[in-house]
Amino acid sequence: MPDDDRIAFKLELTVCDRTIEAETPIPNQPLRVVDLLPVLLAFDSALVGMAADKTESDGQKISCREGCGACCRQIVPVAEAEAVYIAELVADLPAPRQAYIRQRFQEALAALGEEFVERLHDTSKCHELAERRRLGEEYFNRGIPCPFLDQERCSIYQHRPMRCREYLVTSPAENCSNPSPETVRPVDVPVQLSRILFCFADGLGDQSTRWLPLVLALEFSGEQKRFPGPELFRRFVSQIGH
Repeated sequence: MPDDDRIAFKLELTVCDRTIEAETPIPNQPLRVVDLLPVLLAFDSALVGMAADKTESDGQKISCREGCGACCRQIVPVAEAEAVYIAELVADLPAPRQAYIRQRFQEALAALGEEFVERLHDTSKCHELAERRRLGEEYFNRGIPCPFLDQERCSIYQHRPMRCREYLVTSPAENCSNPSPETVRPVDVPVQLSRILFCFADGLGDQSTRWLPLVLALEFSGEQKRFPGPELFRRFVSQIGH
């Protein structure tokens, strides 16, 4: 797309006594929320990186390392736009790889069992933190790896969901094999864009929190409305700090 068909946004955001300054070009055409995800995911990674730097400068060492896939057996909540993003990512894979990933999704759902999968389809009932923790614990205890986990490494690392990016810990790595609020110390990420995205499926940011487990992403078929790209991006950024 020619540069004159994009509008550049200059961003400045201070988090953890550090400031992000960036200029982001947004296509000046109708976009879905999912079309903004490449920009939003990169922005989220930058914010998480600032929080991680602050944590380590305060003397706490982050335990997460490549090859440690314990958290890749957790429920992984994704926004509706991320579910569409993941489904489109899989659809664009070469045929053999696509077939393999789709099989991994099917195997994960079969291992979870029909009754539990039915509960996963209705996460709207998980209003209370205790309910979400209980569901997450039940999921984790089944020991089912994310369909994108290969040899304890994320095969879509550059495209991974926001909640995956925002989950870092300073507690010993071995504690992640049996996580609990008492044994796992997450890094404090003051600005979590995932929380905004969970409420942004309508492109307005006016709805209540809506998410689904990553393992159901290929089944999601929600409508994705289009809005003028610059307006959509401006609206999303305006939610930061609310």
